[in-house]
Amino acid sequence: MKDSLVYGIGFGVSRFLQIIVLPLIAHALNLAEYGYYSNFVIFYSIAGGVFVLGLDSSVARFMFDSEDRDYHRKLFSVSFFCLLLASVLFAGACSFYPDTVIRIINIPQSYAASLPYVLFIIPCIVLNNFFMAWFKWKRQKLKFLTNIIGTVLFLLLPLVFAKRISFIYIFQTIFIGQLIVVIVSTVLARDYIRFFFDSHLLGVLLKYGFPWMLVYVFGLSRAYIDRFFLTHYLNDDSYGVYNFSIRLATFLALITTAFDMSFGPLAFSIWKKENAPVFFAKLQTVYTFFISAFACFIVVLSPFIVQILGGDKFNGAEKILPFLLFSAIPLSLINFSNLGINYAKKSFLSTITLVIGFSIVLLLNLLLTPSYLQYGAGSASLIGHLFIIISGYYFSKRFYKIDFHFAKDGSSFLVFLGLSLLFVKFSINENLYLDIILKAIILVVIMLLIASLIFPTEIRKSFSFLSNIRRTKFRIEGSVISEKL
Repeated sequence: MKDSLVYGIGFGVSRFLQIIVLPLIAHALNLAEYGYYSNFVIFYSIAGGVFVLGLDSSVARFMFDSEDRDYHRKLFSVSFFCLLLASVLFAGACSFYPDTVIRIINIPQSYAASLPYVLFIIPCIVLNNFFMAWFKWKRQKLKFLTNIIGTVLFLLLPLVFAKRISFIYIFQTIFIGQLIVVIVSTVLARDYIRFFFDSHLLGVLLKYGFPWMLVYVFGLSRAYIDRFFLTHYLNDDSYGVYNFSIRLATFLALITTAFDMSFGPLAFSIWKKENAPVFFAKLQTVYTFFISAFACFIVVLSPFIVQILGGDKFNGAEKILPFLLFSAIPLSLINFSNLGINYAKKSFLSTITLVIGFSIVLLLNLLLTPSYLQYGAGSASLIGHLFIIISGYYFSKRFYKIDFHFAKDGSSFLVFLGLSLLFVKFSINENLYLDIILKAIILVVIMLLIASLIFPTEIRKSFSFLSNIRRTKFRIEGSVISEKL
């Protein structure tokens, strides 16, 4: 909870700043341009993840093999210079073939002027992702917060004070902001940077990191594959609205990302303790309940959020939101489903789970998207993501046995998913604000009912604890009064 709070505050501030950025961009671009903007973001996000080469995961795993500071410097320096060289070479090579890159990304030629900035955002993202992972695993929280908040802050300020926000100006701002954060993070990490090269160490790191790089590639490709299909079936305006819905779904990342960041260090430090499996099972039940309830709460507020952040032109963006939010929850549960895989250092099994999920998402998109459009794509993602964690649980149980409460966890997930679908389908009152209030009351009542069924022992202990506190307080007050008399 403590680590989640720290990382949650950092990511929460970062996400809050992104929320402020969202309406600035959404109002500055028309619906078609918002779709093109999203395609550029998808491109540099995938490339930025690929060219981290899994080294962010490698240094996290090998860091705990020794407490020696010189060893940590070797890990950092070998990885840092490898990533810098590989990402810059990739961006430079792509700049020689701009027409091909534009065609692959599915962007009109009239927007090609933004491509140079998009390409050289990639090395900045690669290094910032690496810095963020390093600061997190070293538990250097202030440096971590500087990195993650600075990335968005240097995007927000130029947009807030700009007289006019053009398409190319957005990517110029992103590039400059990312570059500033790279420079600042390099200064913060200077104690670990040495002009050092060890081919054997680099080979070991890349060998371990390669499956995790594939995990990232398959994971991100699976997350973005819906856009590949929908560009063929939706007009530019509808595609822009769908991408806006996806941005709204990132509200859930306020919790999931904070939890993801804190879970790894916690799990690695306690999983050999006797009661760790019981703890992990209980933690998953609590987490699934609250994250599903929070997703449903976002759905309740979504009509108001759309109006505030996007305006009337994005009306209807909330309709697809339940599928997008609840397809993100299984991805966060990978923390639990892959515990045994991580414990046994079988990183290739994580790749297999992602391949399974990618294949199912691809197949279901082929079958559902032509007929059901956004809803088909959303359903494909939801089902595919569930298969990822199901296969992860299957592989993990061979190496680390945990008796998860799947019936309770699945019930929470399905009840709140069904409730979210009902909330976007039906209105209780014609007045927007009254409708939101009534739905929120219903949600709270159902949350309390489910909590009483899933956590009866914990609730009974909590009431008993509060009752003991009250009795103790009365005894103390009585003793004080007696002494005074």
